This record gives sequence, structure tokens and C-alpha cells, in this order.
Amino acid sequence: MLKSFSRRILELSVNQLLVNQTFSHIYKKFDAVTARKLAGLIDRCYREQFPARNNPVPWTLEADKYGFSPLGTSNVPFGFVASGLNSKDVYVVFRGTLEFIEWFHDANIQLISYRDGTDRQQNQLQGAWKIVDGILFNNQSPDIVDVDFGYVTAGFRGIYVNLREQMLTALNNLPQDSRIYVTGHSLGGALATLAIPDILKNTHFQDPEQITLYTFASPRCGDRTFATRFQQTQVQHWRIANTEDFVTMLPFPTGNVFRTEPDLPPEPELGVGGVSGVDANPNPVFGFFKAMYDRRKRRMPDYAHTGTPIYFTIHEAALEAHHNLDKVYMLGIFQDPLSNPQS
Repeated sequence: MLKSFSRRILELSVNQLLVNQTFSHIYKKFDAVTARKLAGLIDRCYREQFPARNNPVPWTLEADKYGFSPLGTSNVPFGFVASGLNSKDVYVVFRGTLEFIEWFHDANIQLISYRDGTDRQQNQLQGAWKIVDGILFNNQSPDIVDVDFGYVTAGFRGIYVNLREQMLTALNNLPQDSRIYVTGHSLGGALATLAIPDILKNTHFQDPEQITLYTFASPRCGDRTFATRFQQTQVQHWRIANTEDFVTMLPFPTGNVFRTEPDLPPEPELGVGGVSGVDANPNPVFGFFKAMYDRRKRRMPDYAHTGTPIYFTIHEAALEAHHNLDKVYMLGIFQDPLSNPQS
């Protein structure tokens, strides 16, 4: 009995050692310098693109360093595609919302197909509503891919489909041997994640080794099927998150407070927190909490993160401060021991 127990402990120790070695190998690929540079480009979106709402004169990065293609409109800019003039590096950059509180109002977390924007019954969501300032949900969303790629939040997909054609055009005009870095903060992190399967399918950048995704403070943007399909693309995704940041915890991985039967499918309406359906609510996030309270037996849908997590902890005693890009995330990128899987 004792020998058997000792052997089991030894097996667990060896297995844990193998796991640690595997994770150490993975985390060695994380480049904090690149992450800091990408965070700086996102910060430029916040600092220089938002004033364009009152001054519709387009801005660019330093002309001697980057080629530049904006995403969005001059009044509602959402990011850019920038290509290094003296390198093969290309940056696809998405910003988040202007005000932290907008995230709670605008994040329509109702699940729809990533492929074609339909619900579980293959119906398009009816009606038009504001997702964020200047962008309406488009219920005629185009097909993005030609295979089942799971379900994603309607609000994030609705914003993304308003930006994707500009992004695809800009990328397809760049040399095929370019190195693509996709990045975003908060809502922008979700948009950057949604962009990856689209880039692989609809540009000439179809080698996953050419593409790397860095997201900062990203919420969950899809269900478990989407997360699985995303992993199968083999694109490296570094998901950087402050452990104190509330936005990275939303939507909750499930709305089930208590465990349900494992083979019970999600309820067909899938309206949880959406702006339409049985759980329609003017504030989608709080609608989700209400749905959690109302649904006691039927299983609610699941949401899942993608990517390899890179966590740090900075506490600022305010939810908004925990989410801040330049004062928290850009500091946390270099917080020691950021890339240690044992920490």
C-alpha cells in the first residue's frame, strides 16, 4: 500500500515536472518588449484618434516609420493597419471604448454565429441598434468564414464587421512575406481576436506562423466551440490580463449558478443579456446577471477565453483603474515575474 502510494506520488511529481517544462518552453516565447510596443500603438489610438471625433482631419503615425491605413471613419476611428517602412512588420491595432462605463452598456453578449451572424435557429437578429458611438448593429452581417467556427458575442461581431473590409484590403496590399502583429485593448482585444480567423481565410497571410496576437484586458468574446476552433488555427495568442480587472472576467464562463445535467443543451433562446430575445435588456451585462437569477434549472450558454494567459496583479482600488492601459497594463507587462507559470 505504501509502495503504491509512493509510486503514485513519484508519478505525479514527474508529470508535474513535464508540465512545468512544457509551460516554461511556451512562456519563453512571450516577448515583453513587443507587447510594450503594441500597447504603445493602442495607446496612440486612445490619445490621438478620439480627438478626431471633433476634428475629422485624419492623423497618421510618423510618416518616416510607418505606412498607415485607418479602420473606421474619420469621425469614429477604431484603429489602423500600420506597416513598418524599414521592416516587414505589420501592426493591426484596435482600440476599446472611450469611457469604461460604456463597456457595460455596449457589450451585447448575446451569442451569434461567427460564420454568418445567425442565432442557433439560423435566424438573423432583427432590428438595428447602436453598439458603440457611430456604429449600428448590422443584421445583414456577411459570412466571414465558410465553416462552423462557433458562436461569438453579437456586439463584438457587429463592430468587427464594420471594420473588416478596410482591414482585409490593407493587408492584401502588403507583401506576402510580412510579419503580422494583431493587438487590442478591452473591447479592442475582442475585435483583434475575431480578426484572426478572418485574416487566415480572406487574406494572403494564411500561414499561422506569420501572425501573432497580443490582447490586453480582453473580455471573453465567444463560446467554447469558438475557443476550440481558434486554438486549432495555431496562431499564437498572448492574452495579457490584470488579475484585478473586472472586464477580463466578463461575460462569466457560464450563467449557471448551480451545476446542471452535463448533456443538457443550452436553452434555445440564447437571449442572455442581449438587446433582443427573451432576456432583452437595455444594459446587456446587467441583463446577464438578471438571467442568472431567473434561470434556475435550464442550462445557459458557455463563454470561454482564448490564448495563453499572461497574468500580473496591480491593485488600484477602483474597477476603472484596474482596466487602465497606460498606467496599469503597460507597467504590468514588465512586472517580475510576469512570464513565470509558477507565479
